[in-house]
Amino acid sequence: MNEWLNKTWVIRIISLLLAIITFIVITIDNQDTRTADIGSFDSIFSSSQEVQVLEDIPVNIQIDDQKYVVSGVPQTVTVTLEGTVSVVQSTATQRNFDVFVDLEGLEPGTHVVPIEYEGVSNRLTVDIRPSEAEVLIEERATNEYRVGVDFTNQDRLQPGFELLEATVIPDTVQITSSQNIIERIAIVTAFVDLEGLGEDMTFVDVPVRVYDHEGNQLNARIEPEVVSVEVKLASPNKTVPVIVDTTGEIADEYRITSITVDVEEVDVYAAEENLENLDMIRTMPIDLSGVTGTTTIEVGLAMPGNIRLVSHETVSVTIEVEEWTEAVIEDVEITVENLAGDFTSSFIDPETGLIDITILGYQSDLTGMSSSDFQLRIDLTGLEDGEHQLPLDVVGPTGLEFSPEMEEVVVEVQ
Repeated sequence: MNEWLNKTWVIRIISLLLAIITFIVITIDNQDTRTADIGSFDSIFSSSQEVQVLEDIPVNIQIDDQKYVVSGVPQTVTVTLEGTVSVVQSTATQRNFDVFVDLEGLEPGTHVVPIEYEGVSNRLTVDIRPSEAEVLIEERATNEYRVGVDFTNQDRLQPGFELLEATVIPDTVQITSSQNIIERIAIVTAFVDLEGLGEDMTFVDVPVRVYDHEGNQLNARIEPEVVSVEVKLASPNKTVPVIVDTTGEIADEYRITSITVDVEEVDVYAAEENLENLDMIRTMPIDLSGVTGTTTIEVGLAMPGNIRLVSHETVSVTIEVEEWTEAVIEDVEITVENLAGDFTSSFIDPETGLIDITILGYQSDLTGMSSSDFQLRIDLTGLEDGEHQLPLDVVGPTGLEFSPEMEEVVVEVQ
């Protein structure tokens, strides 16, 4: 074997064969840039075939887009490549080919056109799906529109706040599309979500949307596509007194001496027009029929429906009451009136000439009451010697019920 390899002509033949094989491999790997037919070498590797399906290949449109607008062209297509392994794989990896529809020279209207390709080696079989498209060519139109703002969740601003104003920057946009689309434009707006907002804010990069009269979104080129929206909030409020509202009547044996509330004033948040006529906030009604003593009740505020927020949702109401009671004023002196000048008198019953008086009233009325507040009198007009039983005249403060321990007394006149 070594003897053969030492022969010059053997080495030359081997080198020639290696060169031929290298040439074949290089030729196959560069078929994208070569068009020469290599004849029988291709048949040698004809069994190394591959099929690849390429999804979502973009479709370009060849037309004067400054003059026309096109619809109906699919954004992407599916391209199937079939051929030798190296060429298919190279083409699928690099994707340096174009898929397009050629609309140059076509007039406005509807046309069925093939979907074409270029930049693919002619050694591959190419299949495009869909293979054609029905397109509508329309003349291009441009117009300027003012941008409005539509707010979502405006009722979900932080409590107490309301939308004051909104400014769109820029406030106009250029919209380009077919004349038909331009004529259908009814609303140009940007949507802003106000949920949870409690301060002034600028929303940036808000997309602009275009709609027709029926609320259908229209496809058009908008310049700029996004705007900024400056939102300003307000929090109108007013301080008003809290009025305790009651219902029912307290039991007869009780009297209310005071009703106080721990929060006398509250801050109310509402729209300016609703605050103008608001002078007070009432509590929910408190039923007095069940009150039998001084008590403190937690009660809610009865807020009108147009109020957004109140600084206190509940207040504590203290109801102080007093009960109808009785007291005894002891040793009230009985005064003798109209005794004739020649006579004297003395008490037989009561011997002391002093009696007790029972008084009935509310505690505050009885406080500080003494015997000096009452007058007990007997009239001795025309009486002569002897014992006499006389009615007792009682005079005391108004508003009280009172009664002496006896209605008549016995005196002796001498």
